[in-house]
Amino acid sequence: MSRPSNRSRRARGRSASDRVRPRRSTAGFTLLELMVALVAGLVAILAVYYVSSASARHFHEQQRVAQTQTSVRMALQQMRRDIARAGFFGTPNSQREQQCLAPPRPVHAIEFLDGADTTALPEPTLNGVSADRLRLTGNYVTSDAYLISTLAGNGGGAFLQTSWQSFRRDFGAWTTAHRMGTDTMPPGYDGDAFESVFQVGRMVHIENSQGYHFFLDVSNTSADGSTPPQVVFRQNLPIGGTCVGGLADGAMIAPITGVEYTVVDPRAAAGELGDLFVGADNTLDRATGRVNSVLVRREINLATGAPIAGTTRVVLEYVADLNYEFVFDDQPTPGSPPNLVRRDGAQSAALLNGGLAAVPHRVRSVIVRLSARTAGEEPTFPFVAGGPALTRYDVNPAVPGAARVRTLETEIFLPNLASRNLRP
Repeated sequence: MSRPSNRSRRARGRSASDRVRPRRSTAGFTLLELMVALVAGLVAILAVYYVSSASARHFHEQQRVAQTQTSVRMALQQMRRDIARAGFFGTPNSQREQQCLAPPRPVHAIEFLDGADTTALPEPTLNGVSADRLRLTGNYVTSDAYLISTLAGNGGGAFLQTSWQSFRRDFGAWTTAHRMGTDTMPPGYDGDAFESVFQVGRMVHIENSQGYHFFLDVSNTSADGSTPPQVVFRQNLPIGGTCVGGLADGAMIAPITGVEYTVVDPRAAAGELGDLFVGADNTLDRATGRVNSVLVRREINLATGAPIAGTTRVVLEYVADLNYEFVFDDQPTPGSPPNLVRRDGAQSAALLNGGLAAVPHRVRSVIVRLSARTAGEEPTFPFVAGGPALTRYDVNPAVPGAARVRTLETEIFLPNLASRNLRP
């Protein structure tokens, strides 16, 4: 048997050695591949960041706009309640009522001042905006009128019927025991509420059983419980004769208050409203577009027209525009269908601000257009002047950008004026 040659043994040895030797690994990235992956990842991260940043900015913008629109809606709801109440237990126009005693001044359910508050808005000419003022008269403190028990001997005051249901509902039960101080039970009569309703600065409307209407200033009240509740007038009623038969048996009395909606610059406002904004930096506000203009509701003294302290309430901040239009009934013939005509602010002012010739009793509805802007300007939201609708507001022309504007318009009917239907 022949033995393998040396060459064959060497060949077999190399083959076995090759089989057991580990192969060199070829896994991993080259430098070029790594750089391409890093660049692609960076682009993806930047895209995600840009999209998320834009989404967050858009979300906050829409949140501010939604808050502005909600504020406008809530302001209009409050205005609707007050405007619809105009003339409640009062009169559309005291000059058209049957009377034999001239009131100290005309009493109108609606008074309108076209553009009276425009200067309270920042840059009104540039933005093409204005702000009107509206005054309303009626019973805005209670939901009732009250029965008069008797008049004072000189006609300078009226005692109210304390057993009348509306009196007991609003002021509690007043009895002789309370007056004499012999009642051991807690008094049910609220004299403070009575004085608050019939306070100085307001008027009263008295309508007697003969159909005459009297409008008198309140000078004092007697409501401490020592005597029957009494409202004292600045003028005396003409007792006796055809106007006031007897001592006003069956006559009704109601408080008449004046409510004003006006736009003010809070930094220029005096008194309680100005105190809310003391210490603010106007320079910083102008730089950021946060110059404020505030719609307030306040009660006014019907004798002087001045605001009554403690009655001012902020209705809406950052007002951009406030305008009223009115629908008048021009039908002069009783029993005929109404002739409704819509008139703008300038035309309405001519009909409502004519003093004794004013015709507020012909108003059937009020159309309110109210706009508000976001608190600050957005640098990426450019201002564009003009246009069919108010959508952008430039608070400070020296700063790029504009504030976003939201507007609501509504028509408010006046049932207390329409039900009286006093003709032209």
